[in-house]
Amino acid sequence: MVNQAKIEEIVAETMASNADLQGIIICDAKGKVLFGHTITGGIKHSDVADLAVKIAANSSQLAAGLDKGGLKEVSIASDHGFVIILGDVKIVMAAVAGEGARESMGLLRMALRRSLLSILGAK
Repeated sequence: MVNQAKIEEIVAETMASNADLQGIIICDAKGKVLFGHTITGGIKHSDVADLAVKIAANSSQLAAGLDKGGLKEVSIASDHGFVIILGDVKIVMAAVAGEGARESMGLLRMALRRSLLSILGAK
């Protein structure tokens, strides 16, 4: 299993390095929250994790059904910000970013991908 302290460290570093990030949830492929960091508004980490896993699973099925390979990422643009979901067979990461992230979405995606790979590599 993944090292809890390492997850916390990686998420804290990612949040500190990317001011547009408002929160990150790390969960397993079944939606069990492994770590959650600063999701605002009294929103439950478990609710975000459940939805992120469902979105990742459905998006993965769509990509596979269209013969486009495995899922890399799902980006959701909303009226007041963004949600970026990255997945692996074992771990799903959901990150929330504010409206100001529009210009830096490419950089955020790269930072989140690096973080996910670091978490997967941490034993």
